Amino acid sequence: MVAGLVPSAKISAQTNGQAAQNPNNIPYDLSLTGITGSLKTRLEELSILIKDKKSPPRSYGALRARLERDLKTFEKALRSEGYYNASISHQIDSSQSPVAITMRIFTGKQYKIDLVDLAFPGVLPEETVVEALKAAMTLAPGDPARAEDIVLAETAILATLPRLGYPLARTATRHVVIDHDTDSARITYRFDTGPAMRFGDVRFDGLETIKEGYLRRLVPWESGAPYDQAQVETFRRTLISSRLFGSVRIQFSDPLADLRTHTEPIAPEMKITVIETDQRTISLGAGFSTSEGFGGDATWEHRNFFGASERLTLTARIAEIEQSLVADIRKPNFLRRDQYLTGRVGAIREDTDAFDSLELNIRAGLDRAIGRYWQFGVATDLSFTDVEENDERRTFLLAALPLSATFDNRDSVLDPTYGLYARLAIAPHLAEQSGFFSFYKTAFDASSYLPLDKDKDILLAARVAVGSIIGAENERLPANRRFFSGGGGSVRGFGFQDVGPLAEDGQPLGGRSLFEASFEARFRIGEDFGVVPFIDVGEVTESTTPRFGDLRWGAGLGFRYYTSFAPIRVDIATPINRRPGDNRIQFYISLGQSF
Repeated sequence: MVAGLVPSAKISAQTNGQAAQNPNNIPYDLSLTGITGSLKTRLEELSILIKDKKSPPRSYGALRARLERDLKTFEKALRSEGYYNASISHQIDSSQSPVAITMRIFTGKQYKIDLVDLAFPGVLPEETVVEALKAAMTLAPGDPARAEDIVLAETAILATLPRLGYPLARTATRHVVIDHDTDSARITYRFDTGPAMRFGDVRFDGLETIKEGYLRRLVPWESGAPYDQAQVETFRRTLISSRLFGSVRIQFSDPLADLRTHTEPIAPEMKITVIETDQRTISLGAGFSTSEGFGGDATWEHRNFFGASERLTLTARIAEIEQSLVADIRKPNFLRRDQYLTGRVGAIREDTDAFDSLELNIRAGLDRAIGRYWQFGVATDLSFTDVEENDERRTFLLAALPLSATFDNRDSVLDPTYGLYARLAIAPHLAEQSGFFSFYKTAFDASSYLPLDKDKDILLAARVAVGSIIGAENERLPANRRFFSGGGGSVRGFGFQDVGPLAEDGQPLGGRSLFEASFEARFRIGEDFGVVPFIDVGEVTESTTPRFGDLRWGAGLGFRYYTSFAPIRVDIATPINRRPGDNRIQFYISLGQSF
């Protein structure tokens, strides 16, 4: 056994003996003792001996070079963790094969922060700003004197200063004093804040078709207000999310070097440079299922119809069960920020097993976003509906006042991997058909997504929907206002609208209550493919509330091909409690996840 580094003569002797056994390399094992947990893991990750173990050195000199590199690396790493009195002893046992290398680490006491001080050699901020900076600091007396934490605290202060009116702030110096007598560290951060700033005038460059007056109304700050970088970033995100600009740059008109020469508060001009994108889009979509047949739609969208980000969308759909032409318009920031005026005019023809209908519809609504995830809406809806059911034709005039509340923090609409979506809609209706009558339609829909690994390749997804109609009997309601279930968007395995009560000839009748639930396990295989086993359950009844006495279950297996836009979905399903007349297999193809 040889302690420490092996003497050169001994190395030579051992090398010759080793060469007789293996002339090409010197295999070895490394053992770290005296430490456990995350500290040991970190040192093992830094070790050259461990990293290059599969390529053993050809001489003891090369082995000693690796050892010395590890010693220096470990000492530096221990200091960065606050162990300023740490020591390392080592042994090399060349009589073993592989050679046994042991490092014993004595960490000593972890030093603590004794004092954190802020200094401003140039412009001295107001006391309220200094107090806000101290509150934002991520380091306090008593914390371990870790180098990473010391740097992060400085970064936190630099990130806070631009939000408090000092966008030109930069670090002057960082001074750390280690006191070995008290096992502590004292830290002084010095910041060159630059002048205090207020928002000045705003100038837009690069506008072509978008009205400058509309963008000025979106500016979240008032001229003369204290500068706040958070508001600048919010405005930039607002412009980018409008899909009107390919590039947005917000900066001061004057050079930063000139601005830093000021010592008194200033209000420089803000220059907003934009590059507009193409504002028109044409998109096509298609789908197929054994129960609903083929279907396709074409959409034309203009995202700046009147020059103030108004979005006009024309959608034509042709399918075996539906043909429609709908025009939607959405005006953002109507009367106030985060409020949208919406309108719709449409003609929809449906030809299903349950009914045939032709509906002309006009709608106007107001939606308001509250915070980041909530949205509330109110609308007025007028419809002329001609419905043929059981060889009887009826014509309805309908007026509705839909109210809705939506929570949505999903990361994607077509392929969510985490988050929650929930929507409650209540729609009072006044109808005229051989006299006036009224009814209330309520629907709640929620879905949730839980990733089981950090890459989100394994995901659990669940959906539940309930609905109720009160105020009119089932037969009195227009057929296209009743609840139906079954098909690719609800209970897979059953035909379109086939879940629920059926007439004697097997035609769906629909109902006044709805219950649906779906559960999926989504497995992504590589970059492009996925497999999704699923189970669905649903019920439609003529009562006003679900009874859970005639649940229909469907199960199957889905396949996904992931594109840059959304996954292509292929689902194969079968009804578990099949009734006479139900097909054994249903097949669905569409774009996007099922929910």
